Amino acid sequence: MSAPTENHVDDPARELFPVALDLARAAKSGNISGWLSTRYEFGHLEDIAFLLSQMVGVLVENDAIRRGVHPADRWAELHARGVDEFG
Repeated sequence: MSAPTENHVDDPARELFPVALDLARAAKSGNISGWLSTRYEFGHLEDIAFLLSQMVGVLVENDAIRRGVHPADRWAELHARGVDEFG
């Protein structure tokens, strides 16, 4: 009996993750042309938007744990204080 193998072809996040990182890096650095180039090259915006939303959720909840607060409290704080509190 052989060891189980992972089928990465059926995991769309594997394809989307590098694209999402490229988009995030370009956006953070203010590289609009780089962001647009990546966006138009890939084309599956809804899929990337969902993955980026998941990634933001992970970052917010990891930040809550790092701060020693409940994730729900961190979400509420971000909603109350806005984008300036995010970074």
